[in-house]
Amino acid sequence: MTKLKCDNKDELKAQCNHCKSIFFAKSSSGTSHLRRHLNNCLKKVNKDINQYIIATQPSLEGGLSIKKNYKFDANKCRQVVSNFLVCGKHSFRTVEKLRFRSMMSIASPNFKNTSRYTAASDILMYYAKERDHVKEELAKAPGLISLTSDN
Repeated sequence: MTKLKCDNKDELKAQCNHCKSIFFAKSSSGTSHLRRHLNNCLKKVNKDINQYIIATQPSLEGGLSIKKNYKFDANKCRQVVSNFLVCGKHSFRTVEKLRFRSMMSIASPNFKNTSRYTAASDILMYYAKERDHVKEELAKAPGLISLTSDN
């Protein structure tokens, strides 16, 4: 709401910034109608300003199609980088190399580069989660379980 100047000093008006409607705004006559209007104003724009990236994905025809409802998830991205390091048997220094950082900045401009120490702690954290998950699954299994290995 924006205060409007009036000719009469006893009269005070306010204008909605969204729909430009004019209301009486004298505090002695109550202002709850202004709050109610702001809550219900149809012209008020509620945009999610977290993401302004248009995500594309390859289509079956070979071109690119726009993926709707894309939301960058930093935790998921860090988990995928951890999987990349472990499954590819890469060193932790890989995340600090210039080519890796440039690849990740092109893949997702919102990706925050991490240090090798952060990558190592992420891997240990995901390992602990998976270990606990396997323990829970084994505890739920009926009967006895024998684990054997060949050396």
